[in-house]
Amino acid sequence: MNSQDTQAAQVFLSHHDFVRGVALKYAPWPGLMDDIAQQVFLEFMNKESRWDLSQDARPLLATMTRHVAMRLWRERTRDQPETVRKLADHIRLLAEERETPPHYEEEISVLRNCLQKLPEKSRELVNLYYYNDVGTPQIASQLDMKSDTVCRALSRVRDKLRECIQRSMTEGGPTHV
Repeated sequence: MNSQDTQAAQVFLSHHDFVRGVALKYAPWPGLMDDIAQQVFLEFMNKESRWDLSQDARPLLATMTRHVAMRLWRERTRDQPETVRKLADHIRLLAEERETPPHYEEEISVLRNCLQKLPEKSRELVNLYYYNDVGTPQIASQLDMKSDTVCRALSRVRDKLRECIQRSMTEGGPTHV
């Protein structure tokens, strides 16, 4: 390895985490980040005589990483047309779901109803934690409880509320907590 190769390798290695981050962003699917970063390294080293290594290499590496990721995407999808069709169908279904308006008012009404059915101590925990933005250590101090007890109580309250909401929204049945 000559000194130019060594300098290029050092430049790349100093930006390796950056390249991996860009690769993760542009990877067509999970697990390709390392493949992309490795291919960028090979291409960077192959063309190292073209680069001015005294300049910031991040813009160059970001562009190279994006191009390698797109090339891998084209190669992989060419070999897997069924996967591409399923992905397109999934995206189409997601777009169709977004066209139907959400039912927030109904959900909020059901949540309020379920909250009113909670015991007083549970409602107090919900008010302190969610509405007043008080942390569990402060709640524990105010209510003379241990922090882990507050965490478990909040978890049980969330479970009860979730069950109540699901029951109300799906079955239209009674909303007992």
